[in-house]
Amino acid sequence: MSALKSSLSKGLKELRIHFCQTSPASNGLREFVGQNYAAIKKANPELPILIREASGAEARVFARFDKGVERKVTLQNASTQDVGKLLEQLVKST
Repeated sequence: MSALKSSLSKGLKELRIHFCQTSPASNGLREFVGQNYAAIKKANPELPILIREASGAEARVFARFDKGVERKVTLQNASTQDVGKLLEQLVKST
């Protein structure tokens, strides 16, 4: 989690977070965003972090890197701690 709250790689161009507002499968991601968004944004003010809530949406995060490379991780039923670990791996996966 500490990697997300510090300055991220310049190769990371965008984070897109998708989840359902009510689904139990999105609880971990919703809680993670609620607890950590401000600290991540403060450490990375120039990084676009797009949050999309939609009914029935699968909990997942997309990371866009240099040259249009995109990676995604699905976070259905993940705990808040698991979300942090998986996001750290995702942003380091350039």
